[in-house]
Amino acid sequence: MKKICYLILLLSMNSCSDEPISQEQEAKNLIELSKEFTSMVESENCVNAEDWRFVDFGSKACGGPQGYIAYSITIDTVAFLKKIEAHRIAEIAFNEKWGVFSDCSIPASPSEVVCENGKPVLVYP
Repeated sequence: MKKICYLILLLSMNSCSDEPISQEQEAKNLIELSKEFTSMVESENCVNAEDWRFVDFGSKACGGPQGYIAYSITIDTVAFLKKIEAHRIAEIAFNEKWGVFSDCSIPASPSEVVCENGKPVLVYP
């Protein structure tokens, strides 16, 4: 139930009137939500790859994730993963509401995370 409430709140952000929210504004809201989880990742330096994991994020219109993102296990992983899930649910709703199309390709899943110059880098097989 919390996921649905959060989704409704997200989709109605910046809309305190009776006017329906535009597709452009909903897209901006999705971008803002992705910035929230991205900033959590960018707050950490990658020193030890063993402290990093990866997770898929987003939802393509045909199904499946938009991609993958690395995250440090030293951040608040519960909050981070909740933001990832809220973004996924919001993107599914956005795609359905606005009839969004995608290329239907499935992004490759990474095999590991390595650290390069203090940044996490996803390695693909």
